[in-house]
Amino acid sequence: MSSRVDSSPWRLEWSDALSVGIPEIDVEHQRFIGLVNELNEAIIGRLDLAVIKNRMQSILEDAAAHFAHEEELFREWGYPEASEHAMKHAQITLALHGIMTRFERGGMEYEWIEAGLKVKEALIEHLLAEDMKYRDYAQRTGLGRVNPA
Repeated sequence: MSSRVDSSPWRLEWSDALSVGIPEIDVEHQRFIGLVNELNEAIIGRLDLAVIKNRMQSILEDAAAHFAHEEELFREWGYPEASEHAMKHAQITLALHGIMTRFERGGMEYEWIEAGLKVKEALIEHLLAEDMKYRDYAQRTGLGRVNPA
């Protein structure tokens, strides 16, 4: 896998720094990154608004499924920060829905670009700040079929 982050402000490349060391979660994170890249490519390419909305909706659906999966794993592991992490999931879900609402109300190119960047920022912030906490826990306890990141 690549260990490089693309310098483009629009595109995110998977890197070892984003790995939580749990293959099934890393696959979901990679898919999420791909969806965010597809959204931003649609915005930059000035594709039809319906296409952009569809891609944003895919991100919302994927995030909901991914967050539910993580929370299920936390229950299985007895992860002590499960409640706090679930609250972060609720906050990011609310933020993503807020972005979608603003995006749907707007019609200006600037708002589309801002929406795409905010989705990317929310993903990176959550991966690097919150998901690394459970990675460390899973590594310490030997849970979650962890591979060294």
